[in-house]
Amino acid sequence: MAGIPQLREAAWLYGDDPDLPLALVRLFERMDGSDVWEVRLNYPAASPTQSVEHPDEQSAQAEVERLYAEGRQHGVWRVRRRGD
Repeated sequence: MAGIPQLREAAWLYGDDPDLPLALVRLFERMDGSDVWEVRLNYPAASPTQSVEHPDEQSAQAEVERLYAEGRQHGVWRVRRRGD
């Protein structure tokens, strides 16, 4: 879909309560020919979305992995990737 960002990965961080996520991370690929990727974070999960643009998939994925590592100190991530 040209122009519409495509969700490539989503993850929810859970702590002691398996029904209440602590955080939400999403990785989007822009489809406008810019090669820009977006990492969107809600932490705490109910807070407004923070969004950061990255010039390529590699740097965006590195940021997502950094967020996962930080989150593992507080709980367990449930990750869903495109095609899962």
